[in-house]
Amino acid sequence: MLEGAGSSISYARVTPLAKNYVSTIALALIPRAVALNLAIGAIVAALKLPVYLDSIGTVLVAALAGPLAGILTGVTSNLVLGMLSSPTFIAFIPVTAVIGASAGVASRVGAFRTVPRAIAAGIMIGLLAGAASVPIVLALFGGVTAGGTGILTIILRSLDLPLGSAALISSMSVDVLDKVLSCVIVAAVLARLPRRLGARFGLPHPAA
Repeated sequence: MLEGAGSSISYARVTPLAKNYVSTIALALIPRAVALNLAIGAIVAALKLPVYLDSIGTVLVAALAGPLAGILTGVTSNLVLGMLSSPTFIAFIPVTAVIGASAGVASRVGAFRTVPRAIAAGIMIGLLAGAASVPIVLALFGGVTAGGTGILTIILRSLDLPLGSAALISSMSVDVLDKVLSCVIVAAVLARLPRRLGARFGLPHPAA
């Protein structure tokens, strides 16, 4: 609440209960988060890095506004990519939903308040996302995709691992690294939010 000369202004807090639906401020954040996902994903792809980092916006919105907002951000990102780049991105919409939902749940238990917690959340989200992507990769790409995940799968296959096991290990390995980096970045962003904005989303005040 801000107090002025004879008047006061109250800022409604987004409580855990309110995070069960998408608030107006969350709807305003989603397009910006989608743009962030696309921009960072394009940069990483151009640099041919062995990670994606195209879910930072999804994790950020989920941390601020809850699982549903995170899911909407991830789904919208892949729909846009499917229309602008390749329809194969649409097939991975279930994976983006898993990322948004799990990041929102992790936020509710304080996963982004410290770097160690963010790392733990990234491991959990990466394992879930990797497991969710394997059936899609096997069905659409025969277990091997372009990029770091596909290269790792080929290496594991050369060691006589079954295709399904190789795809699972490679997907989880790359996704864990990717989501740990994403969660640490989000934790750093949240730690630097202005106090009033953080309070609007129910974030704890930093210790004095």
